[in-house]
Amino acid sequence: MAFDRPKELLKPIKPRWIVLSFVLAIAVELLPLDATLANWLPDFTAMLALYWTLNQPRRFGIGWSFGIGLIADVASASVFGQHALAYSVISYLLLSRQRQVVMYNLGQQTLVVLGGLLISQFVMAVCRMLLGGPWAGGEYFIGPLIGALLWPLLTKVLLLPQRRGSLPG
Repeated sequence: MAFDRPKELLKPIKPRWIVLSFVLAIAVELLPLDATLANWLPDFTAMLALYWTLNQPRRFGIGWSFGIGLIADVASASVFGQHALAYSVISYLLLSRQRQVVMYNLGQQTLVVLGGLLISQFVMAVCRMLLGGPWAGGEYFIGPLIGALLWPLLTKVLLLPQRRGSLPG
């Protein structure tokens, strides 16, 4: 099947690759976009938190998700702590089933990621509502759908440095 995970040994991941991936995700978050276009853009930082929690649970977990969430809060000038809470929740939920989910093929993982991204968006919407903000509306949940569709591509790209012989060094 096309969605099967590769059956090869991968090189150990370098911590700088994890940091670089989050720097790029935060940079995408800083792009000035129209509000309607921003709803279509998935939360790449949440996707990376899910990816690294799933594939590197000893290096990246709930604490790192919380810290990255605080950086995302500052970068997006949103309610301080809402991204941190949302990313911590989805990392906890994923870690509770990490050994099971890592064995899924990419098609099944896509459904898990969709659930995680929807939960993340829902937590952030509830945080805003508790502080007196309006309900974000249905279009607020389009980004997670697009993020789930991009999950196989993101996985392939983030595995490139770990594949033997793919990159020099």
